[in-house]
Amino acid sequence: MSDTPVDGDIIEGFLCPICKTDLKTPDQLTSHFETLHKEDQDVLKSLKLIFGKAKKKILNLDESDLKETFDRALRFTPEIVTDYCGHQQFGNTRSLSEYFKAVRSAKLERYTAETNKLLIRLDKLVANMPTDQTLRKIYEQEVVPWLDGSSVKLCPGCAKPFNITRRQHHCRLCGSILCNDCSGFFDLNVARCMIDPSLNMTQLQSNSDPSKTGLRLCEHCYNLIELRKQLQESRNSKTILVTGYEQMRSIMEQATPAVAMYSKMCSSLMDGETAYHLADVSILKSRIAKYAEGIDSLSKDIAALQIAQAGSRTSKLQMAIRQAATHFIKEELVSLPPVPSETEINEIRRIKREETEKRIELERRQMQINMNKRRTLGDSTSTYNTQEKWNNHNDSIPDNSVDNPLVEQMNIIRGYIKEAREKMEFEEVAILEQNLRELKQEYHYQMSRSAQ
Repeated sequence: MSDTPVDGDIIEGFLCPICKTDLKTPDQLTSHFETLHKEDQDVLKSLKLIFGKAKKKILNLDESDLKETFDRALRFTPEIVTDYCGHQQFGNTRSLSEYFKAVRSAKLERYTAETNKLLIRLDKLVANMPTDQTLRKIYEQEVVPWLDGSSVKLCPGCAKPFNITRRQHHCRLCGSILCNDCSGFFDLNVARCMIDPSLNMTQLQSNSDPSKTGLRLCEHCYNLIELRKQLQESRNSKTILVTGYEQMRSIMEQATPAVAMYSKMCSSLMDGETAYHLADVSILKSRIAKYAEGIDSLSKDIAALQIAQAGSRTSKLQMAIRQAATHFIKEELVSLPPVPSETEINEIRRIKREETEKRIELERRQMQINMNKRRTLGDSTSTYNTQEKWNNHNDSIPDNSVDNPLVEQMNIIRGYIKEAREKMEFEEVAILEQNLRELKQEYHYQMSRSAQ
């Protein structure tokens, strides 16, 4: 059968315009024309021009063509579709929410139970894991039984056959068999932190290779443990609102004892005591003012956070935190008693000293009267009892001072101090010790006068 076309037949392809031969490709047609029809150079030029325009049209469309295509797409609007298809009416509908919740709950319960089982095994693995590799492998097989790989020829993950280069490996949590490419290594330190959240990851960080110290897991177990780790991190992560509130509460906890100490120091100064200095009170008050500034700044930042819509529970919480901070500053930090001036303190101490001297003078007179009465009556028994008390409670006082009534009072105050310490009433202990110091000063003053 001849391949020569018959007149009237339609022939397709890359045909030579002279001999009508189908050359299959443009390059073959051009080569054929240059070889067999060299004399028709005008036809060859026209062929090259046609092929160039066609190639440019296919590979690099003109902007006008792109614009025309885009305009044609824009003219194809939904209204046109509606005109062709008409409006579709809604039929009967039903809610599948309950079915979706039931299916989702079943899957979540299954995954949760499976993950919890893996975590229990993980806890057993990392609890007493030996450092020696041989002992560790035996220990891992005791915690999680491994499947027998004698009948397993293909990897369940990639379906590739096991051989000398592709060895069998076991998952440490489920005991299944897999190849090296289908398994992954879970960091042992991360596993310890998941089991015991009190551990700090920075303290357990090591430069060891996870492929040598980590746990080999299959893809399924690895994904479940990784999801649980991400869930724990999301729960433990603190938002900016929580972080700011914790910082504000920390400053409040520091300010509360400082305010109590400030009030105590002011009261001590106003009572004429010398236990505290005026400069210390001023420094403490400036520190309390800094606490107030920090609380006010943090509460303003919390109230200005744009993390929720106005009127939501979060926005209401922000405003409540701001109001609580303002109330704390107003009631606890700002309404403090003023620091007394040095002139006021000196005047208070002078009055206190005069009152103490008058009281001591009255007590001295009363004691002198009592001593004269005892000497007149010859009360030797009282003198003996005084001597016994003196020897028992204060051995540092000379024997010739047993008749001094100050000694008896100091012994009585020492007994009161002991009782107050046993009851942990330290404020009363401080007062009694101050009285004891005053009596000792008076005693030494009398001794110095008698020596003269």
